[in-house]
Amino acid sequence: MDERLSEGFKQAMRRVASTVNVITICVDGQPMGITATAMSSLAMDPPSLLVCINRAAAMHGSFKDVTHFGVNVLHHDQAHFAQMFADRQKADLRFADGWHLDCERPPRLLDAQASILCRRIDHHQFGTHSIFIGIVEDVVVRPDIDPLVYLDGKYGSWAD
Repeated sequence: MDERLSEGFKQAMRRVASTVNVITICVDGQPMGITATAMSSLAMDPPSLLVCINRAAAMHGSFKDVTHFGVNVLHHDQAHFAQMFADRQKADLRFADGWHLDCERPPRLLDAQASILCRRIDHHQFGTHSIFIGIVEDVVVRPDIDPLVYLDGKYGSWAD
């Protein structure tokens, strides 16, 4: 790997603002989630999106086997969820409060900016990540629009 190119790419990506999401699944009655910024709409017909999960992530192996996943777009006042789901030490606290949990569907954050339920239809491996494609089956949105944004290694509001 070209170190100069790799470092240049990292620096370029620090300049790309991204909304922060918690991607969720449920496996054998056990809720799982991960903080991710690599999420994108894919098509409007059919409504679909993609998420990219690092293959080294603890839930990656389980993600390949589920039928559905959830994308919880965080509101600007929910940075604590982003930090909690990024920290493996806090795994037992992740779903303690603020979630709709029934494990018939992936966990949904009740006060999220938006929660999107997807049926997983495909996945592809590329480099260190897998790209999971989902067809949207349900959407819940919060009326005010102020997503949590990640830029240059920091969380903030789009209004910042």
